[in-house]
Amino acid sequence: METLYTGAIHGFPQSNAGLTNGISMGMGSSFDQDGVLSLIVVLGGSLSLVALVFAFITYSLFSDLRSLAGTTLMNLLAALFMVQLLFIVGVGGVQDSELCISLGLSLQYLRMTVVCWLAAMCHHLYATVASIPRRDDPPTYLKYSIFAWGAPFLNLAVAIFLQIREASNIWNIVDLTPFNCWFMGTKATIYTYGLPVFLLLLSAGYYLIKAAIVSRYTCSMQLEIKQREKMKRRRALQMILFLKVCMIVGFVAGCGVASRIWKIPFLWAVFCTAHSLQGLAVALSVACNCRVLKVYARKSYKQPKQQIAHSSSSMQLLAPAPDPV
Repeated sequence: METLYTGAIHGFPQSNAGLTNGISMGMGSSFDQDGVLSLIVVLGGSLSLVALVFAFITYSLFSDLRSLAGTTLMNLLAALFMVQLLFIVGVGGVQDSELCISLGLSLQYLRMTVVCWLAAMCHHLYATVASIPRRDDPPTYLKYSIFAWGAPFLNLAVAIFLQIREASNIWNIVDLTPFNCWFMGTKATIYTYGLPVFLLLLSAGYYLIKAAIVSRYTCSMQLEIKQREKMKRRRALQMILFLKVCMIVGFVAGCGVASRIWKIPFLWAVFCTAHSLQGLAVALSVACNCRVLKVYARKSYKQPKQQIAHSSSSMQLLAPAPDPV
């Protein structure tokens, strides 16, 4: 049956073959037939795209935020933006086999890229707290880029190999359409998505724990109480922010793996909803960071002072010269 999104907006006809496979039975069928889940994904994904663009522009405009930490975060936001965009394109199913497979490959690569950049960010946070030399040099960013943009290519190659072994015909999209062209089968999902995401998030948590331990030790060495408390609050806010992003990405990935393996309609609905809103959640967590708000406050505070100084200097030019006596 043609859904609201696939027929009116997406432009692809919805075949009846997908209604007998995967999640299209039971609860998933009612969602897809009425177009409710597709509409949720489109609306939530659109909000996420707008929020991600706003967060990216924020870190691009202010020079105070364009450090190595800010640059790695911008890469994560860019990768997450592409994930959200492609997920909206694939919602409801794409009937063209080549387009569907290309969409699935791109989503697999970009999803792993997001987690790789998250692990790189946590490593840099630990390097900053531990005061590791040359942590902000350009070669460090180059290493992060090679890891975050290059490692997912290797993962993608392994995923394609496992999928070809599991399914003789990789171009058969009958089983892929109900899953928004997520091309991987059970083995590929476990070994090239679930396991790598778990290991990367585990490494991110490891560096966060190490950063917390080092930060506690470093703050205790500060003699001034005011400076010590300020440093504690700053490090705590940074770690809470990174922990939030890790939890959001991990929750969405966990729901995706569970729904793809067990084909439970409710889990798939939860995954689609959470996936469409994860960009919004990450962007709000980043944009509402205390450091970003302070930058906004500082810029807005400087502007009136500059205007007052400009107006006062103009009045001084109009006023007569003061008496030298």
